Amino acid sequence: MNRNILFIFLSLAAIGALAQQKADIEVSYTAHHPNLRNGKDDMTNQYVLLVGGDESKFFSPRTEYIDSLNSTPDGQVKYKEMTRAAYLGGKMKDMPRSDGSYYVVKSGQRNTFTYYDKVGTERYYYEEEIPDIEWEVGDSTKTILGYECFEATADFHGRKWSVWFTPEIPIVAGPWKLSGVPGLILEATAEGGQYGFVADGIQKTDKIITPVYLANEYEKTDRIKFLKANRNFNDNPIGSINAQFAGRGISIGRVKNENGEDVSDRLFVARETVDFIETDY
Repeated sequence: MNRNILFIFLSLAAIGALAQQKADIEVSYTAHHPNLRNGKDDMTNQYVLLVGGDESKFFSPRTEYIDSLNSTPDGQVKYKEMTRAAYLGGKMKDMPRSDGSYYVVKSGQRNTFTYYDKVGTERYYYEEEIPDIEWEVGDSTKTILGYECFEATADFHGRKWSVWFTPEIPIVAGPWKLSGVPGLILEATAEGGQYGFVADGIQKTDKIITPVYLANEYEKTDRIKFLKANRNFNDNPIGSINAQFAGRGISIGRVKNENGEDVSDRLFVARETVDFIETDY
């Protein structure tokens, strides 16, 4: 092959490899989960699912914005200025805050998803094959956002899930790690109602499915190790934080409640009261 032609071919291949996947559809979800501090309150986060071809990303836009700021020196300055302005202005509601910490990035081409999350201040990621969930599709139907949906149920990572999917949008995708039914999942609820996702908006888009910001700061692990580390943190948060900051001259003391009782080991409820979204660890 002519050297010039070979150079052009390799250059185009490199450009193609660097090209980022555009999304075709954007779905917004409200995620429901229990308050792990008291085990009672129903808390919510706003997430978005971007799907393009066989690629997808499920994430919190607010969290991604904070991470995007912290990924550059100029962004870090802006983040500090926003925080300072909100604090000095007494407008704590304007304080830049994350809204849900995890990302789920799916690659159909590689048949994998990559999960990014935090344990305390430390960032971790793990990669797994896209699960082959054994869904049982029933006869029940209902309408969500104007789309006819069908119910399917399955056991997944320790919980029984009920999802509603629409064949009218023939995309094998859904919130969090849930997928595998013949249509887009618009609603999902774990048995008992502690965890769930409800779609509240669908639109066409040409947004780029961008890589996760600060991805190089995440330490590789596996799913079980991550869940166990998260459990250890919840069972002993003060000790875990002090261990994470060991050698940096930072130490957090014991925590007491309004009655003067030491509650350092009870900042989060026990596993027996409320567990994580995955319980098979």
